[in-house]
Amino acid sequence: MIVKDLRLATQVSELVGRFPRAWQDYQDWLRDIVGSRPVLSARYPSWQAAIIFRWRLFYFVSYVAVVVFLKQCGKKLESLTTIDYRYILQRTATLLAVAALTLCGIAATTGILIAFYYQPAAMRAHESLTAIAHDISSGSVILSLHHVAGNGLIVVSLIQLVVMFLGREFLCSWFTGWISGICLTLAAMGLSWTAIVLSWDQTSFWRFKIELSIVGSIPLIGGALREILSGGSGINSVTLQHMYALHSYVLAIAAIFLSVLHLGALILQEQHWKAAQQRFNLSKLSERFLRKSL
Repeated sequence: MIVKDLRLATQVSELVGRFPRAWQDYQDWLRDIVGSRPVLSARYPSWQAAIIFRWRLFYFVSYVAVVVFLKQCGKKLESLTTIDYRYILQRTATLLAVAALTLCGIAATTGILIAFYYQPAAMRAHESLTAIAHDISSGSVILSLHHVAGNGLIVVSLIQLVVMFLGREFLCSWFTGWISGICLTLAAMGLSWTAIVLSWDQTSFWRFKIELSIVGSIPLIGGALREILSGGSGINSVTLQHMYALHSYVLAIAAIFLSVLHLGALILQEQHWKAAQQRFNLSKLSERFLRKSL
């Protein structure tokens, strides 16, 4: 058993030895582990000593592997210049904008298919959704796609704001992209909120009732907002029709428009940035040429 463990330790040393800097830093640790094998044999049964020894070797290999991996990643990040870093983030922001527009398209398409069968009435809304899911061909798939696209739009929009901030796209030159991105995030959240109300089950009903009371407590404009959302006569079919119009027309059209505007703003700004970068590179080359000629 001891011979097998020592052979295993030798294989570990050969593996770590392929990374000279890591081997130089951690070879004393490995020697201490190997030196502890006779002590373990004297203190514990042979099977228990083997388990402890091999666990220490496994922990050593895992630790060194993580350290080497992080150092390699650090070197790659250090090799990236500020321009490369910003370019990668800007390209990521553009791809996220494309993903947001795609999700809007999926949500809009599935929403139109759902609207053929959905009935925005207090006594029929939940039953119509149940019928879509169980009686209509591929109805459950359409509902799932609509739900996933709506939630995915919120996630992508929030990630987009973080990526834009990290890419220093919070400057005034990116004003249109920022405003459209923030408004798109708010529209996506509004779509998710109204979708919960449109399901018209017990949970959505009582949740909406509590939220209406919160909206009504807003100073100055709370009462007017409550009247607009509820329809002015309590929570009934009129309220559901208001939520349906807000979800299907106002917020949905706004989300599509904002996603197109956001993508267009990012592409336009990226083209301006590339042109400025090319002029900067040409100026640097001309300066080097002049220095060499002098």
